[in-house]
Amino acid sequence: MSRPLVAACAVALLAGCAGTKTLPGSMPGVPQAVAARSAATGTDSHFTVSGRYIDLNGAHFFVKGVDYWPTPIGTKPWDAPGLNDALRNGNSAIWQRDLPNMRAMGVNTIRVYNVVPPPYDEHTGPISDFLNAAWNHGDHPIYVLMTIHFAAEKLLDAGAVQALANQYRDLDKKYAKYPAVMGTTMSNEILGNAYYGNSKWWQGFNTVARAAKQGFAQGGDPDKLVMTADYDPGESGAAIRAAISNNAAVDAWGFNVFRGRTFTGLFPLIRSITTKPVILTEYGAPASYHPDLKNTYHYTTGPNGTGACAPTDPDGPLNQHAAELPASGNPDMAGLVDYATNNARLLYEGFKDDGVVSGGLYLEWSDEWWKATGGDPSRHLGNPTFTGHFPGCAYDEAWFGLNSVAKGNGFDDVLTPRPTLAALKDVWSHEQ
Repeated sequence: MSRPLVAACAVALLAGCAGTKTLPGSMPGVPQAVAARSAATGTDSHFTVSGRYIDLNGAHFFVKGVDYWPTPIGTKPWDAPGLNDALRNGNSAIWQRDLPNMRAMGVNTIRVYNVVPPPYDEHTGPISDFLNAAWNHGDHPIYVLMTIHFAAEKLLDAGAVQALANQYRDLDKKYAKYPAVMGTTMSNEILGNAYYGNSKWWQGFNTVARAAKQGFAQGGDPDKLVMTADYDPGESGAAIRAAISNNAAVDAWGFNVFRGRTFTGLFPLIRSITTKPVILTEYGAPASYHPDLKNTYHYTTGPNGTGACAPTDPDGPLNQHAAELPASGNPDMAGLVDYATNNARLLYEGFKDDGVVSGGLYLEWSDEWWKATGGDPSRHLGNPTFTGHFPGCAYDEAWFGLNSVAKGNGFDDVLTPRPTLAALKDVWSHEQ
């Protein structure tokens, strides 16, 4: 799911941001001896590729994950406390709230949408405490896919490409030895059809991707992944074909896929085009509906049954008046629980059959109010976008959370699990 370009120095490339550089390998505000012990805690985690599979220390790894970008009510990601970096040490009150609940749910992987790299993390602080907490001394660790968020057109600007290459290299070098790190993704949803045949764009892409890989090697652990996190590859697989024909320098593909409860033809498409590992870097559906629409949602149970709204066009006004799916009626929460459950089961079946997918990251851990049309972070609004294969019949970007969010004390909002969280926990508990 696309996100507005955030405004930190690390992302607003070539904007003349100032700051004293951190010594190589150091962590701002942390004595170097302490930082070295922190990075070395536990055993190494080696992520490698074996055909279609991602291996962790030599064994096939299945991703049971969530996308994570906790943004307190009333703020946007670039405001305090996030400061464009949800994982930073200064955000500990928020991620310490969430990590134990993720671990109890069975989450083994998270992906975030921006990590501020050196030297700009002098202003925000590092993410070392988070990575150590996610690793949890190797007890049910949660692995982390980092990224640096940037807009697609930056890869056509030679200066921006070099800046991004340096930032990815420095970020990966800094955190390579942290055992919670799985790898990095190349921003989020940058491969649009405007760039499929643009050789200059692909040259920029590969320059940054190779620098990211080089950073892990320079940091002492080359066995980390560099991958995409991009749009659905399309019915013809054009996105994968373009990446392959331009020798995309990544270990695995990541795609954000919202095709309904069955993924509608995705797995055969992947099998026909690529033998690299594939992770669904986003999947899921909003936990909302629009009371002003009269549409209902119907689905056929079983792995191959589809779900659709009736009628197939909006029956009522399209507006931002959204509400949580109720426990009964139509649409209702049961439709979303079925949707999420069937998606998760299909991912595991594909993994066990032939590794066509290596799992996925559910979008997302908690609602982000700021993402609604208009971006008002203080109001839980919907989008005026009808979507006939979602259980609530609408594409409400502020309502994708496994947890709803209510205002708490300060920035530490109160999260309430939705039934989808328990449903995924149950499915994942049987997927070993």
